[in-house]
Formats: sequence, C-alpha cells, structure tokens
Amino acid sequence: MTGPGRWKERRYGLRLNASIATVPSFSPIGESADWYWNHLGTDVLRGSAPHISPLVEVLAHHRDRWSHVAAYDEFIPFLTFHRFDADSIVGLAVESGMGHVVQVAKHHDGFCWWDAPGTGRTSTSQGPHRDVVGEIAAACRRASVQFGTAYSLLDWPDLQVPLVSYVDQILHPQVIDLVERYGTQILSALGGGADTTGSGDRRIEELLDRARDLADAQGFELAINDGWGGEQPTFASLDSTVPAEIMTTPWEFCRPLGASFGYNRAERAEHLLSAGSLLDLLTEVISKGGSLMMDVGPSVDGTITEIQQRPLREVGTWVTDNQELIHGSRPFDLWGDALVRYMAVGEHVMAVDLAAGPEVVLAGLTPDRYEVLSVEADDGGSLHWEQHRGGVIVTRIDRSPAGLAGVYRIRLQPAIESTRLFEERAAEPRALQPLLDSAIAGDVIQLQEGRHTGPVAIPHGVILRGLGWDRTSIIGDSAHHGSRGAIVTLADSSRIENIHVSHGAHDDRHAPSVVVSGFDAAVVGCRCDGMVVVEGDDVTISAVVGPGVIGDSQRTTIERCTFNSQVTGNSQGTGNGEGWGTGVALTGGSGHRIHRNEIVGGVCALRLHDISASVVSENRLEARWQAVHLQRCDHVEVVDNSVRHSMRAIDIEGGNGSIVTGNWIADGDSGATIEFGATGTSIIDNHIERCRVGLVVWDAPTTLIGPNSYVDLHETDPVAHGPDAD
Repeated sequence: MTGPGRWKERRYGLRLNASIATVPSFSPIGESADWYWNHLGTDVLRGSAPHISPLVEVLAHHRDRWSHVAAYDEFIPFLTFHRFDADSIVGLAVESGMGHVVQVAKHHDGFCWWDAPGTGRTSTSQGPHRDVVGEIAAACRRASVQFGTAYSLLDWPDLQVPLVSYVDQILHPQVIDLVERYGTQILSALGGGADTTGSGDRRIEELLDRARDLADAQGFELAINDGWGGEQPTFASLDSTVPAEIMTTPWEFCRPLGASFGYNRAERAEHLLSAGSLLDLLTEVISKGGSLMMDVGPSVDGTITEIQQRPLREVGTWVTDNQELIHGSRPFDLWGDALVRYMAVGEHVMAVDLAAGPEVVLAGLTPDRYEVLSVEADDGGSLHWEQHRGGVIVTRIDRSPAGLAGVYRIRLQPAIESTRLFEERAAEPRALQPLLDSAIAGDVIQLQEGRHTGPVAIPHGVILRGLGWDRTSIIGDSAHHGSRGAIVTLADSSRIENIHVSHGAHDDRHAPSVVVSGFDAAVVGCRCDGMVVVEGDDVTISAVVGPGVIGDSQRTTIERCTFNSQVTGNSQGTGNGEGWGTGVALTGGSGHRIHRNEIVGGVCALRLHDISASVVSENRLEARWQAVHLQRCDHVEVVDNSVRHSMRAIDIEGGNGSIVTGNWIADGDSGATIEFGATGTSIIDNHIERCRVGLVVWDAPTTLIGPNSYVDLHETDPVAHGPDAD
C-alpha cells in the first residue's frame, strides 16, 4: 500500500527544518530561530508573520557576532553542511520508531535545498553545493522510509511578484519537480501565507491535480496537506495545540522539540521535550486519531545535535516495542486522560500507563458502559484487576512495568443496558431574561441548579447568583447573541456570581462570554468559556476561570482568577487563533490592580497598553513570549510575581517611571527587557534563575538597575546593553 493509506499507518515522522538562518542559529529562548532576518526588523519581511520584529535580543546577537553581514544571503557561504549524512539522519528516524521523513525543500526565505528550476538560490549552486533533497530521498528509499517534502508558499524574496506569475513561473515548476524527479509521497505546504483566491486558487488546484497524476504514474497516491488551499486535502496540519477530543478526519500535529522549528543554539536540553514529555505528546496525538511530525533543525555543518537526538532515541526504543500502537491502531471511544491513553488494535483496547507505576486506574472503563472481560500486561507481568464504578484498577503483582510506559491489553464488550422504569430526560434550559426584566436595583436573583438560556442583560444594581459554576449555567443561543456577541451583559452596579457562562454547542471561543458595560459592576466566581470584556469603570473580576479579560476602562481590579489564554485568540493578542491569545489585555486608564492571578498559555500572559499608576502583584505567570508586557505605560509597579518558562518575563516598551521589584523569574530567555525609549525604569531586588541573560536594556539609557540576584545564567554578563555597547 502506498500514498495516503500507507501514510496513515506511519503516524510518527521526522521533519528536517533548515534555512539560511541555520547559519546564525539564534533566537531568544521561546522564539523560532528560522525567523532570524525577520527578527532584525528587515523591511521586506515586516508584517509577513505574527512574530515580534525587531527583537532586541537578536539585534544584540547580530551586533556582537555577525556585524560584518549586511544582507541575508551573505550567510549562504557559511552554510557548509560539510558533515551532512542523509543515511545517518534517516537512520535516526528509524531508530526513533518513525515511518516517514519530510525534508523542508524550501523555507520562507526562498532558499531551495535542491537544484530547483527558476532560481539560482539553491543548495547545489551555493553554500553546501549538494542536492540535500535528493540525498534524503535516496536514503529514505534505502531504508524503506516514506519520503516527503515541505514547501513554503510564503516566499520572502518573491513577495512583490504578482501571484499569477509566482504560481506559474516558480511554484508550479518547483513543486512538480519535487514529485516527478524525487518521488515525493507527502507534499506539505509550509506555513501558508499566499493569497490563493481567484485565478491563483484555480492555478494551485491545477498544480495539485498535475502532482497527483505524476504520483499515480509512479505507483503511489500523493498525500497532500490542507495548507495549499485545495479542495481535497488528504490531511489537516495543526501546529499550535492538540485537539481537545478525538478527530475522525485525518490530521497531523507538527511541532519542534523546543520552541524553535530550526536549530537554536541558545536552547539547552532542559528547553526541549524530555523523553517522557515526548511520549505523552505522541500517545495523545495517536489516541485522538492524529499523526505526529517532530521538527529537528540541523546545525550549520548538517548534523543533528545530541540534545535533539537523545529524547527521540529514548522514545524510539518504546515505539519500536509497541509498533502496533503507534502505526497500527485506531481511536477507541475514549482517548484517555493525563495519565492513561486508549487505542484500539484489532479486537482489543490497549491502555498506555504513562506513569508506569505499580497501580493504575483506567478511568472511563466503567461498568455502566463496558463489561471488562480480561486485562493482560503486554510485557507478561503478573497483575490483579477489578472493575468498579470509577473504572478498572490494575495492580502489578511482581514488578512495575519496565520502560517509559506500561501497556495493557483489554478485552471488553458493551455493558448490558439496564431496565429503566422511567424515561430519563435532560431538563430543558429555562429562559432567564423574563426573570430579569422585572428586577430593580437591589434585587438578588438566586438561580437554582440547571441550565438557563441567554443572551441576558443584567439590569442596573441587580445581582444574579448561581449555586456554583458546576451546577448553574447560562448557555448562549447559537442563532442569536446579545450585545457585541456576549451571552451576559452587565449594567451599572450589577453583578454575576457562581455561574458557568457557556457558548453551548455553538462553542464560539472567539466570542466574549461577558461584556461589562456599566461602572462598579462585578463578575465573581464564574467560569467563562469566552473572554470577559470590560468597558465600564471601577469593575471587579474576581475568582473567574476562563481564557482571560480584555478591557478599556479605568480602575479595573482583576484578582484570584485562573486564565489559560491558549484556548483562544483575541483582538488584543499578537495574532488570531489557538495558541496566539493574551490572557489579560488592558488599554488605557489608570488605577488598575491585577493581583494574585494564575495566567498561563498563549503568547502573552498580561499586556498593558497606555496605562498609568497601576499595580501588577503576586501573580503566577507563564507565556510563550511575554509574561508581563508594558507598552507606553507610566508608573506601573510589577511586584512580587512568579514567572516561569516565558521568553521575556517582563517586557517594558517605552513609557516612564515603572518599577520592577521582588519578582521571582526562572527558565526563560531574559528576566526583563527594557527597550525602545523606556525612561526611568527601576529594576531592583529581583531573583533571576536559569535564564539565558538577566536583563536586556536596549535604547533605554536611564534605566536604574539595582541589586538583583542572578543564578545559573547562560551568558557571562548578566546585563546586555544596546544599541551601543557600554
């Protein structure tokens, strides 16, 4: 079997991600090094991607290491690949238990890793002077590994070329060459970016039809991802978050071992997935019906560093022993949970115990749904099991499972349906707005357990109270939303407490759950599936669980909330879509207080814009790029916060007189970045640990740096200054 069918059976693969940026191989920890030239603020690239541009960390690195390079292509002579060994790299994939290898044939910078038609910017005529695509394709054939190519539609050097000319003169001949000459079996559009509407869309569909015909002539069916904009893709490519539940249509999740798709010399082993974390990710993707593509970045000599190889090989031992799970399974009714994964193989259900402990609870295999007939350890170990209403408890008698995870083979059948004396019907949601229409200021409306329909508008001075967000809910109507798409709208001095505000089956996480339009209003103890939007002054958001808050007001208080902004994008974020959100984004005003919250996920945990005289204190923060981002803010205090795993723990861009003190910061790139005209900033008494550098001060000469403690920094000098070195 070839093509898509075979691809579905090879559900774990390796993607080689190299570009001209492989030469400097640098970005701050948390960013992707393949965007190096974009990070320098180059005009031709600005606006082409949602990456921060410029990045002062990259400006400093370029000044110190590559100041003699004035143009991007001047890096090409250093791109030697003199130790590149295609058989060794494909061998790494085989040892890792992978079934396919995809070569990035052309990255966004337009550099082609074969003698591509229509351009002289190729690896055969410059840099390595070798056909990297051809060598990987040949090595894959020798190892019986499926070969694929990834091709960027976002070609920086050709951004000004008319779309029709680009498709006809560049895209078409190059893609056809990859399929016809190298036998590409998987064809992925890398990153998207081209506007393929109208005639461009038709031409790309014609291109894909031609590519399929060429593959058929060679005896295989071409697998094509959805990045091309064609009408019949083989699979969808995801690169932000793994779906929450099982997907029945083919999909692939792509991610690097660390934060950078290309090799980043700043990343250490602790910044990459461990073997355990990689196995967690792999089994989650497989149990939800997907395929996992792991990116690795060769260094400038063409080799894969040991810190990238190690977790792949360690997981490969387990994958090799469990081939049927990774490459031969299908999703079960349940995908599992944080500790256990389920897959179906033949007539059996396979349970993967990620903790590999002496006892495991197989939750979900409850007697009301399944009758479990037998449980056996795949390694032959003795065990005892029993089924109860919480699932199946498996206890090892002789020893714990060896290796990264235990595997159990289960035979079961559907439970016999019990006789019901009465038909069970879910209570119909009750209309809520009629209860509120007659309410007046001072009224407290106590909702009982159950579901209520929105949208609703809470009148002036009225309190709407539930029994807890696990018992009382307000569900939005998919056919109609309230003010600005909200499920609940609050007027002056109104309040909502202890209620789950849900979009229901509509599940529109980009729409707001609550809009607070009045002053002195409050949202307390609620779970909100969408954002809380604050428009009125003197608003309190307390003990709320959800994706976050957007505000444009005076004196907003946000306290004791738990936000995960990765579940949604928002208009104040750096981009749209999953993984690009901002947890709290406030614009304008003064007197804001953000205290004792937990904000994780997304690109930014907390962003304040044009704000003065406010306090950010005692929060636990974690984000991809910035934990706290102050843009043109005056006299903001950032005090006693705990920040981990964020590229920039605190980013102060412009503004005057802000104070950063008493914060505990670890495992990021920098403890604080003060940049682009910020004046009078004080950085005092912070503890900065296991970061690349303590502070980056760029174009902010009046910054006051007091005593701070620095522990286990990567750089010798804890403070980097610029643009002129002190």
